[in-house]
Amino acid sequence: MASLQTRLGAGLFISLLLVFAALWLLVSNATRYLAEDYLYSRLQHDAESLLMATQLGPAGELFIDESRINSIYQRPFSGHYYYIAHENQELRSRSLWDHVFPIDKTIPVLQVRSRVSGPQNQELLLLVSDYSRDGKHFTIAVAEDFTPIEKDISGFQRRFTLAAVFMLALLVVLQGLLLRTSLRPLKRVSDELRKLERGELSRLSENVPSEITPMVKEINHLFTVLVQRLQRSRNSLGDLAHALKKPLTVLKQLTSEPGLDGQTDLKQQLVNQTDHIGHITDRILKRARLAGEGPGGAYFSLDNDLPDLIQTFKLLYKDKEIRLTLEKPGEALVAIDRDDMLELLGNVLDNACKWSQKQVALVIACKKDQLVIKVDDDGSGVDDDALKDILRRGARLDETVHGHGLGLAIVSDIVRQYGGTLKLEHSTAMSGLSVCLKLPLKIPS
Repeated sequence: MASLQTRLGAGLFISLLLVFAALWLLVSNATRYLAEDYLYSRLQHDAESLLMATQLGPAGELFIDESRINSIYQRPFSGHYYYIAHENQELRSRSLWDHVFPIDKTIPVLQVRSRVSGPQNQELLLLVSDYSRDGKHFTIAVAEDFTPIEKDISGFQRRFTLAAVFMLALLVVLQGLLLRTSLRPLKRVSDELRKLERGELSRLSENVPSEITPMVKEINHLFTVLVQRLQRSRNSLGDLAHALKKPLTVLKQLTSEPGLDGQTDLKQQLVNQTDHIGHITDRILKRARLAGEGPGGAYFSLDNDLPDLIQTFKLLYKDKEIRLTLEKPGEALVAIDRDDMLELLGNVLDNACKWSQKQVALVIACKKDQLVIKVDDDGSGVDDDALKDILRRGARLDETVHGHGLGLAIVSDIVRQYGGTLKLEHSTAMSGLSVCLKLPLKIPS
């Protein structure tokens, strides 16, 4: 969907375009109407002057006193014409030459305005009026060439069009600046949302326009509730693990009681189960330690979080060498939940360190739309038949190795949640197991 600025800008531009088009039509038509009305007023004045100059001779013959009329009527095709009719007599201006006005003499009219074609294809405004003087009836038609005025009107329309286009462009630019300024708070909220998504902010600024204040407050409230629930979940997880420590210690002490010396199988089973619960508890505590105290929803940083994780395992397994190969894009923040990524890498590295002899190789590469993680160890490896069993929750292939078998199963759950793939195979670089993870990658904008 297009942005608000684009949609508002397009709507306002279309509105301005329609307004300017309507204004152009109104001004153009009003200009032509005023010009025509002024010209008809002048023609009416000329018709009245012609009426005063019209005379009847002793024998009733019709003639006009040319000294009382404008000489322009004497010049052929001058653009100014007249026609006078009285009973069966007619007078025409010399400027008409042999042109005849299309006047229906059988229909009496007081005054008629019309456009007609004149000599040499001139466009004439024609005013036909009926007059009575001294009991005599006269029909006087006066016409004037409208072409020069039409050219002036066309020139005005062109100049007005250029001015309107310039004003429209100026208004569009001002409108864009106004929209950008008005929507700047929304841009700031959008930037803060991205920072909130990355874990760089704990809440949005509420210094925003009143129209979006309720939305910002609701987002802050929801985010606060989410962080509190996540923190309570982490605290409950740690509390549960610590609470199990004491009864487990008691159970381990009971296995050394003299009363169990004769029950070897029962004693061994009790030891195995308490060790198993102890390993699970250690795993829970380790998971809480690796997850850290970052805000809920924070993204995993290859620059900040990965070195700390590697250092933690170097301290846990001081006799093992962990080699890291990192191929990252310019943006080192990966849009995968920080805690999920720490849990995933922690379990894979922990499993590799346990089974390795001396070395563990970790390769992380960001390739277009995928995050590829590969971990190889120099351990004894796993048989083909046993590879399928490793991912079963709680499965263990060697009871002598400290571990409970949940690590790779948890990894499998996280990978599945993100729509990725998990592949186990024999390592080609080393002698042990190779774990290859591929997750859909989105680099935050």
